[in-house]
Amino acid sequence: MENRIDDIDEEVYLAKWMAGEISDAELKQLISENDFASFQKIKAGITIFEQLEAPLDLTFQKIKEKIKSNAQTKPKAKILNLYSKIALAVAAAIIIFLSINIFFGDHYIIHQTGFGAQEVVILLDGSEVILNAKSELKYNKKTWNTNREVSLKGEAFFKVKKGSKFTVVTNHGKVVVLGTQFNVNSRSDFFEVICYSGKVKVVSKSKELMLLPNQSMRNISGEITEAKAVILDAVPTWIVGESSFKSVPLKQVILALENQFNIQIDSKNVDDAVIFTGSFDHKDLTIALASVFKTVQLKYSISNNKVTLSK
Repeated sequence: MENRIDDIDEEVYLAKWMAGEISDAELKQLISENDFASFQKIKAGITIFEQLEAPLDLTFQKIKEKIKSNAQTKPKAKILNLYSKIALAVAAAIIIFLSINIFFGDHYIIHQTGFGAQEVVILLDGSEVILNAKSELKYNKKTWNTNREVSLKGEAFFKVKKGSKFTVVTNHGKVVVLGTQFNVNSRSDFFEVICYSGKVKVVSKSKELMLLPNQSMRNISGEITEAKAVILDAVPTWIVGESSFKSVPLKQVILALENQFNIQIDSKNVDDAVIFTGSFDHKDLTIALASVFKTVQLKYSISNNKVTLSK
């Protein structure tokens, strides 16, 4: 007689299986073959983000394949629910959630991500984009063939197909390329562009720069700095679950924490202009807060979704 379990038991057994406490054979006795196949796909989808050293082309391909296979396994609403369960049950997992695509009028397509979410976007020419949390990408599908231009609010990593000029428009300026890989972070009074391959031209009101691989530019409140030798991983660390910073005002780190964890941080009683170098992990809020604020010797208290900083 086949054993059956309800949704609550399924969540518990799934968490134990992913933690290695239940074998494949044991799990197969508790769920259907189709469900077991689905769980294997989801588990595989999580592990790809642990492969920081993998070639970028392979990383993008795996992300696309896993998102596609998971989307086809069950109705979308059901998959999102299952993802949520896994995120709660397996705190160490890094999962990229698909955000909702908003079609604006007849011609514009907007991709938006929520708190702690990321999205892989495949543009009409095959160029690929990964959006970080609380970001927005917009483009005109009608004029795309003659004008490869996107608007960005927030942060994104781009892998652009070679071809005509490709432009990223932000509130701080434009990034112009032909075919390359680069990261753009454009939030409030912070703007940063890092070149991973090819050439990247950054055009702002006050300056025009050409970046080569392992070079970057940063504009903080109108002050522009250039770095000629940036040590880079294969992809930005935020893609694999860790936000990293080098000589950044604490204000920007606080914003990143708020975007990743959907919290409010009260910094009115401290100096949020102090410079921070370090990182925080996306998996655990408590660890993330300690990683940041102990580094700058600040105290903090947590009440519900609000964090209050003090000296």
